[in-house]
Amino acid sequence: MTNISVVAPIFNESDLIPEFVKQVVENVEKISSDYEIILVDDGSADDSWSYMESEALKNKKVKAYRLSKNFGHHYAITAGLHNASGEWVVVMDSDLQDRPEVIPELYEKAQQGFDVVFVSRTQRPESFVYKGFQKLFYWLLRILSGIKFDSRQANFSIINKKVVEAFIKFPEHARFYGSTIKWLGFNRTDIQARHGQRFSGKPGYTIKKRISLAADIIISFSGRPLRFAIVIGLLMSFVSLLLSIWVLVGAFSWGFAVLGWPSLMASILFTGGAILVVLGIIGIYLGRVFQEVKSRPLYIVSETRNVEIVK
Repeated sequence: MTNISVVAPIFNESDLIPEFVKQVVENVEKISSDYEIILVDDGSADDSWSYMESEALKNKKVKAYRLSKNFGHHYAITAGLHNASGEWVVVMDSDLQDRPEVIPELYEKAQQGFDVVFVSRTQRPESFVYKGFQKLFYWLLRILSGIKFDSRQANFSIINKKVVEAFIKFPEHARFYGSTIKWLGFNRTDIQARHGQRFSGKPGYTIKKRISLAADIIISFSGRPLRFAIVIGLLMSFVSLLLSIWVLVGAFSWGFAVLGWPSLMASILFTGGAILVVLGIIGIYLGRVFQEVKSRPLYIVSETRNVEIVK
């Protein structure tokens, strides 16, 4: 069994790959000469695969997997974990914001008896406004999902073989590495490390993708939106009851006229909107059930280098 595996998803990172592999090799070799670097091309539209092939030709410890299309960042991580043979597995992004020189620190901390060690990023280069919105985003995410997310942590981590095996057994199609690892439990801790600068190019995670990921995490790991829907229904029923009592008391006591068209339309629109929101939440959960029932493969590998396709 290999001592250390490094898993990194690749998506349109052709300019970064040689430097990334170079830095990973330099730092992993400080720990062990028995290692492998697993690069997973998640359907890149640039020359990423050509660069991955080149690195695999130069170094037999670099194993390259090419997915048949863009399945998504966390599916690419899953493909890497499915094929990792290391006793310890480092998961990191390939844009060098996850600094390879932190890998020895992760490994050293893990040797103190921990199964999972995450990196909590410090000195992040984002603007004050971005950090403010990020905190608000994670606060809402914690409320809606019931999961304690740390905005300083992403995917950069090291996990041991038994955690990898538990992750592989995870049956759901919804794939979110950090949330799943935390849900699995095990003996977990973190270290603090400076956040790196992107070597070149632009980040692939847009605001739209982040919001979509957050929505998927909420639906996959929590039933809270359904409970919120119940609360909305109960509040509407309670308000309707109070209004009914008020109308009846008013009709017999001081004889006011029936409220006019604007108030009637407002109540109808409010009620209809609330009902549609509740039905929409239920529909999202039903859609997720439908997706799981189809049991489609999580990903499809079209090409590999230095490895055989694991079926």
